[in-house]
Amino acid sequence: MNIVKDLAKVAMVTGASSGMGMETARRFAKEGYGLALGARSVENIEKLARSLENPDQVMTSALDLTSLPSIQSFTKSAQDRFGKVDVLINCAGVALGREPADQGNLEEWRTMVETDYFGPMALVRAILPGMKEQGSGHVINIGALAALFPHPGSAAYASAKEGIRMFLKCLREDTLGAGIRVTNIDPGITDTGFALTRFRGSSEAVGKLMEGFTPLTSRDMAECIWFAASLPAHVNIDQMTVTPTDQSSPTRLHKRQ
Repeated sequence: MNIVKDLAKVAMVTGASSGMGMETARRFAKEGYGLALGARSVENIEKLARSLENPDQVMTSALDLTSLPSIQSFTKSAQDRFGKVDVLINCAGVALGREPADQGNLEEWRTMVETDYFGPMALVRAILPGMKEQGSGHVINIGALAALFPHPGSAAYASAKEGIRMFLKCLREDTLGAGIRVTNIDPGITDTGFALTRFRGSSEAVGKLMEGFTPLTSRDMAECIWFAASLPAHVNIDQMTVTPTDQSSPTRLHKRQ
């Protein structure tokens, strides 16, 4: 593995094998960033890396946010390769099922809490000392509109996303004066493989959700992420909520004929 140092900026992107993570990696590569890409599907991120500008400035690694050793291995590899992380962009996340709380699968609940809450916290814990030492950094997390509105069938998922929102608010307090920015972005319905997972592989259910409605795209979200990251160092976007024009809450959509 070649050691790449002295890059102007380095971004760490999780969930980079598809969707928002993949488009975000492309957007930051276009801006000349070195990239540390993590995902469960190593094959997909290696393919992505080969397609990016300056692939020699890209590191890929398996990453499972439910595994602390995996998180620690990923962050150590990034530090060894680049010597720093300027921006952590956590796009990885999962929602499993839409059952009410009395019918929820506890193992799936655990997976959602570990992926959407504990995993991002552990990532921040791993890279934060380096950011404090260099006197700069930016933590960007992709949350969910579900964290803002209680609605049926989302007890574990929405709770995990609301939990990470509070963690980031506390992180903002803990890092005040350290030159570190903290941003949480809550998107509404986005056309990625995420919905297919939540609907347990039912393309029919996903199609019905999207019918008569224009959702956000992964590229839309990558632009929002880049906007927050590209602002001057003295400007921090604490919270960004992004929805399709025809969505006002997780359950309220306007369907066009």
